[in-house]
Amino acid sequence: MSLADSYDGFLIDLDGVVWLGHELIPGAAETISSLAASGKKYAFVTNSPRLSPARQAALLRDAGVPAGEDQMITAGRTLIGLARERLEAGAAVLATGTRSFHDQVADAGFELLDPDDWRRAEAVLLTGHDRFDYRELKATAMAARSGALFAATGRDPTMPMPDGLWPGTGSILAAVETASGQTAVITGKPARPIFDAGLDALDLPPGSKVAMVGDRLDTDVGGAQRAGLDGILVVGNESSVSRDEDPITPEHRIDSLAGLLA
Repeated sequence: MSLADSYDGFLIDLDGVVWLGHELIPGAAETISSLAASGKKYAFVTNSPRLSPARQAALLRDAGVPAGEDQMITAGRTLIGLARERLEAGAAVLATGTRSFHDQVADAGFELLDPDDWRRAEAVLLTGHDRFDYRELKATAMAARSGALFAATGRDPTMPMPDGLWPGTGSILAAVETASGQTAVITGKPARPIFDAGLDALDLPPGSKVAMVGDRLDTDVGGAQRAGLDGILVVGNESSVSRDEDPITPEHRIDSLAGLLA
């Protein structure tokens, strides 16, 4: 009996578990294909908003991983969902992130502001990107301090990439929170909204047993456990940011995603 046989469904992290910088980790495609063939429900839950859910699903399929857009639960998606709950249609939003994230915000019906127009911002939607600069830091901090809804995808200080750990959204968020004196609402892991969205995507009957598979104790395992799910920690990736001294204890530890089938 494999570990996968103990669960009805899985929420699976992407960065550091399925791929590194969109380069598939060995065994990931085969494992997910086996889950699909056996009828196991799964969804991908990621704090990365760099690409749209549709684009991330397409990249996975191109790499041999069975994935549909409805299975892609991104923190960008939950961040935009929060804005829809709190703001009127057409509200003026100061968003930081990739062009893809900006397109997602615009497609949701919001007005995207230039950083110099921060005084009009009804919300600051913060995600990490590699062109973040002082102009954006000033604008987001000023808007947040002025009372705009201030929300971010997550506090992950780093993200695993093929050559090691890169600064993540949390590193940028720390600067904005320091400069503004405000604390952002988080919609990605370990916050509850993204886990609830993942469970909705699984569409399993009440009482089903679900586990989150990820490489971070704080966001993946800890967040899952607070949401009433089991946490399975992937420890074999050299870019993993889990720490043995962390007080969070996962239900299971595996060297890679392939450990689900062992």
